Amino acid sequence: MSDEVGNRTVNLAVSTTRMTARSIIRGIRWYLISRNQKRMREEMNRNFKEGKQSVSELVKAGVSTDKIELPDGSAKDFCKMAKKYGVDYAIRKDKTRNPPRYVVFFKAKDSEVLDQVVKDYNAKNNKKKQKDKEKQSVREQLKAEKLRAKEEKKKAKKKTVKKRKERIEGR
Repeated sequence: MSDEVGNRTVNLAVSTTRMTARSIIRGIRWYLISRNQKRMREEMNRNFKEGKQSVSELVKAGVSTDKIELPDGSAKDFCKMAKKYGVDYAIRKDKTRNPPRYVVFFKAKDSEVLDQVVKDYNAKNNKKKQKDKEKQSVREQLKAEKLRAKEEKKKAKKKTVKKRKERIEGR
């Protein structure tokens, strides 16, 4: 009986040792896999920039790109609007034209968002132009005031001449 109990105890010890060795090996494998996945995620996040970037960086992202020409205005305003909407883009200045124009390259998947950015950009530019038209320079305002003053003097002279004539004729 004691031999039987001894054999069972030895078998139990051996089987638990195998089980723990297997579980340790399995745990190490899972750890290595998760570590590699984490490293890959970090590399993916590090490689691609967001927002304004160069054309080569935009192409490196592996996504198809499109381009549009900005209507008149500055690229600075467009950059503010694109940043607000979180669009990945690259701007190039086309110096062959006079005045120079700006060409915007962007990821094709952002085309719908970029349409909205361009609409807002155009609305903002139109608003600026209207304000500029409404604002007159100081010189223009002075010229307009001078003309008004001259017209008022002429009217005042005509009235005084008219009153004199009436006095003379009335006597």
